[in-house]
Amino acid sequence: MKKIILFLSLGLIFACEQPYAKVEVKDAKTAIIQKVFDEVSNENATYLEEVFSDDMKMVNANNQEFDKTAFIAGINDMFDLFDDISFDSVNGDADGSEIETNYYSNKKVWTSTWNNFSATGKYTGQKVNFPFHIAYQWEGDKIIEEYQFFDLSAFEKEATARASQNRTNQKVGFLLELSINKGYSLAEVMTMLEGLTTFMRANEPEAYDYGYYLSQDQKKITLIEKYANSEAAILHADNFESGPNMEPFLAAFTIESFVLFGNSSDALKERIKAYGVSPRELIGGWTN
Repeated sequence: MKKIILFLSLGLIFACEQPYAKVEVKDAKTAIIQKVFDEVSNENATYLEEVFSDDMKMVNANNQEFDKTAFIAGINDMFDLFDDISFDSVNGDADGSEIETNYYSNKKVWTSTWNNFSATGKYTGQKVNFPFHIAYQWEGDKIIEEYQFFDLSAFEKEATARASQNRTNQKVGFLLELSINKGYSLAEVMTMLEGLTTFMRANEPEAYDYGYYLSQDQKKITLIEKYANSEAAILHADNFESGPNMEPFLAAFTIESFVLFGNSSDALKERIKAYGVSPRELIGGWTN
């Protein structure tokens, strides 16, 4: 009998406990997030100024943290980068894109959304569409934290195109025409290039494009190198001359021409002038 009473008592205790979280899809906070996306589609940041706390922080997909001023500036920057911003409709049926708010027993409240961002780049003219997830933490009736989870490459690409069009792009690159010296087989060259590539990846994080292209007669190579800025290119020159690669490179190749392209700094031009470099300034188009 005692065991039965104990079992019934435990059952009553568990029955009275609140669930750890309650999920809502029709509540006021979910509606606020829906309106946030409606206003973003209308390229209007005024409503976001109202619902995000002045003490908010936003953490993007690169784990970079921003305050409210930088967050709103980023939203307005997005309006400058894209036209026809839109998102999928939501209806709370958990089938496709949705917004839901979780009310936890510890009093924390989070709203989560998963959706698709669609737009047309103003500078590339390209249409983009990609999935995203964003989580918002509430403090009363204000959003105090936002965490973003999505691929930022579409934004980065459009920002680069804008910088190129405005002639403010700081990316630079080298275009070298090389001839393979006598005594070097293609197999030897390929082995050397593997070592050069490994060294670049390990020591030069702001070198974002590095490719060797072989002619049909297998006697000449075009080398294309791209750097985030002039400082990164100077670092490459320093590493090349002080590291293990300069001697075998110059032994294997003859530099037929060397073009420096982009809005390079005077310091970079001075640093590599001994190689007979011909500078080319950016005047149009876009660069990746």
